[in-house]
This record gives sequence, structure tokens and C-alpha cells, in this order.
Amino acid sequence: MKTLNGIFAAIACLLGVLLLASCATLTQPPDPGKVQAQIAEAREQEIELVLATVADPARAKRFVELLRERDRLVEQHARDLIAYRKKMVALTADYDARREDFEALLADFNRQREAAQQETIDLVAVMKGATTPEEWKTISRFQLKRLDPRKLIYGTAAREG
Repeated sequence: MKTLNGIFAAIACLLGVLLLASCATLTQPPDPGKVQAQIAEAREQEIELVLATVADPARAKRFVELLRERDRLVEQHARDLIAYRKKMVALTADYDARREDFEALLADFNRQREAAQQETIDLVAVMKGATTPEEWKTISRFQLKRLDPRKLIYGTAAREG
């Protein structure tokens, strides 16, 4: 019986240690101010990179304008996501909400999302057309590494609430 109690005590201690260790690895959500500062810094570095990479000043200037359009699209999409979330929360809280209400909300959001995706695809095509393959490779590598779309949207969501 003592052996059985000892085994249970050892298992309980092991579980306690594992639970404490797993709690210690949980991370807090990122600080919105820090994320926004990182995004602003990355955008400044991106513009500097474009000006240094794109050989023709007129094309470089045009590309910087396209970057501003990209940022506008990302921020608009983030606002759309926030608005959708608020509507979904309100609809979920409404006891009398019908299935059709949810379906209409989701269909509307999907139309907005699809339009935003198409605008983004079109914009990327224009951006590629404004650069040489070598220039695009350098710029797109930076974008993929430093301008994570989730962070961009998180930064906007933090400002919007």
C-alpha cells in the first residue's frame, strides 16, 4: 500500500512540475505599441531599400506610392475584420438572431474579403511591373521577412480597439 501511495505521490509531483513548466512557457500577447513601432520602422526601412534598390528614380517613386496603396489596403482589410467581428459578436449575443442573419453577415464578409484579395493580387502585379526581376527579388524578400501581414493587421486592430 505504501508503494502505491508513493507512486501516486510521484505522479502527482510529476504532473505538478509539468503543469508549472507549461504555464511558464505561455507568452503574453505582444504589446500593441511595440508592434506599431516595429511596423513603422520596417516600413521606413522598406522605403529606404526601395530607393537604394530600384535604379530609376521615377520607378522608385512610383513604387513608394504603390507601397502606400498596399498599406491602405491592409489597414482597410483590418478595419473590415474588426467590423465583422463586432457584428458577429452582436449577432451571437442576440437570442432572436436567425440562421439567415448569420449567413447574410458571412456572405457579406466573404464578398469584402474576396474583393480585398483581388485588389491585393492586382497591386502585387503592378508592383512587379514597376521593378526588374532582381529588384523585385530583393524587395519581396524584405517584405516577407519584415512585414508580416498578421503583424500589420494586429497593429491596425490595436489602434482600432
